[in-house]
Amino acid sequence: MTHLQQVFINNIRFYRTKANFTQVDFATEIGVTPNYLNAVENGKYFPSPDVLQKMCDSLKLYPYQLFLEQPEMSSMQCKAEYQQLMLSLKQEIDVVLQAYLVK
Repeated sequence: MTHLQQVFINNIRFYRTKANFTQVDFATEIGVTPNYLNAVENGKYFPSPDVLQKMCDSLKLYPYQLFLEQPEMSSMQCKAEYQQLMLSLKQEIDVVLQAYLVK
């Protein structure tokens, strides 16, 4: 199983549980059998685009959210982390430029 598959599986479980769906209830909601959903959550199958869309619609997600490393991170947290990384990068660039200009 690839890392991407494991991230996807973890996210399906995370969001399904967060929405208070059992596997049986979620399978019924998206029109698949509980055995099929179990196989998806165990990495034996990958859902078709149609099933993937039904999952997203039911869980009120965008498809990309099922592939995020940290699904619980809000967009505000992502933005804050991005801004902090950019500030750190700018500071490092400034240090390198200063060292280069001193020479």
